[in-house]
Amino acid sequence: MFVKICGLTTEASVVTAVEAGADAIGFVFADSPRQVDIETAQRLRQLIPDGVRVVGVFLDPTVKEVEAAVACGLTDIQLHRRTRPLEAFRQFGLPLIEADRLSEADVILLDAPTPGSGQTLDWGTLERPERTFWLAGGLTVDNVGAAIRAMRPDGVDVSSGVETNKQKDHDKIRAFIRRAKEETPCIHNQ
Repeated sequence: MFVKICGLTTEASVVTAVEAGADAIGFVFADSPRQVDIETAQRLRQLIPDGVRVVGVFLDPTVKEVEAAVACGLTDIQLHRRTRPLEAFRQFGLPLIEADRLSEADVILLDAPTPGSGQTLDWGTLERPERTFWLAGGLTVDNVGAAIRAMRPDGVDVSSGVETNKQKDHDKIRAFIRRAKEETPCIHNQ
């Protein structure tokens, strides 16, 4: 199972996620308690080996904002609530992830209406997309196994679900990755 740990802001959290087997690290460039600036992202990026994807997370960004962040060494661009055409972001030549089931992005992200809120999706009522998708929205160590079995996603994405008192909890990061990777991988490819 592909696992993305999102909203990392410290060296210790990045190292923990990488050592625990995260497939992707997410840096939030949108206004959020987990937001990082370009300089911090560049510094943290140096701790991430080439085999781990580095995803920049944006909320209705301008092309210039994405361009500045891409220079940090991003491997993917994740968009939430964009008003600019998706094609405007294809110029960077990176995979696009979007929290919109109707999107033509490379990966669809099924997430709560407010990303990072910890609001759990109702997997029993969600329709499984017929294309590559990652599941987010209130995932925790306790429910990620059930979520994977119910939705059979190509990957899972967690942020607040591996926090204690709004700070990344290294034990939860390790446990989440371990639990998600114990589940049977789905039939789709990333």
